[in-house]
This record gives sequence, structure tokens and C-alpha cells, in this order.
Amino acid sequence: MKKVLVLLLGLVFFNTSAQKMSPAYLEGQWTSNGEGTEITIEGANKNKLIITEVSSYSGREVKVLRYYMDKKNLYIETLFEPKNFKAIAKFIIIDNNTMVADVISDAPGQVIYKRLTTNKTIKNE
Repeated sequence: MKKVLVLLLGLVFFNTSAQKMSPAYLEGQWTSNGEGTEITIEGANKNKLIITEVSSYSGREVKVLRYYMDKKNLYIETLFEPKNFKAIAKFIIIDNNTMVADVISDAPGQVIYKRLTTNKTIKNE
């Protein structure tokens, strides 16, 4: 019985301490260290995010077609117009300063993003 109680308490602690996806969490600059794009996210206080992506390869802006956010993930659909390259990325939180994007496109894969700057101190929500 003690083991079950300890397991339940551990699960509750893990659930409450896990970072949830929110506009405040996302706000700031994120880099993929040359592996994909550099992302700047603003507007958290208005609950309408302004997302700017720039290709790490060409330095050209990537058009954000739409985004959707739930409690665990951020989804961004983009278009790189010079090559008519569309992609959908599902961003998953790893820790307070790291996210991974699972990319669906003609060149699928995962890209790790690290936080460069933020306007706020991030707390577990």
C-alpha cells in the first residue's frame, strides 16, 4: 500500500511541476543553432502571439500561415515562399529553456530549440 501511495504522490508531483505551454512561456527568442529557423515570439500579454521565423540557412523570413496552441503543444504551419516549401511543426516542451519541434514536411525530422532571451522569468505553471 505504501508503494502505491508513493507512486500516486510522485505522479501528482510530476504533473503539477511540468511546464505547460502558454503564451508567457513561449515569449522570447529561440534558436535551433543553424538547424532550421530562429523564432521570435511576442504578444503574450494580449493572448495573440506574433511569431516571426527566419531561416537559419538563407536568413530569409519564413511566412507563418497559422498557429494553434493547447496546454502541451504549439503547432505552427509555415511556408518558405522562395522554394514553396510548406511545413507543420509540433513544438513540445523539454524544460524551461528547451523545446523540440517535430516537423512534418518533404524533409521531416526533429529540431531542438533553445531559448536565447525572454521578457519574463519563467515559472512552472
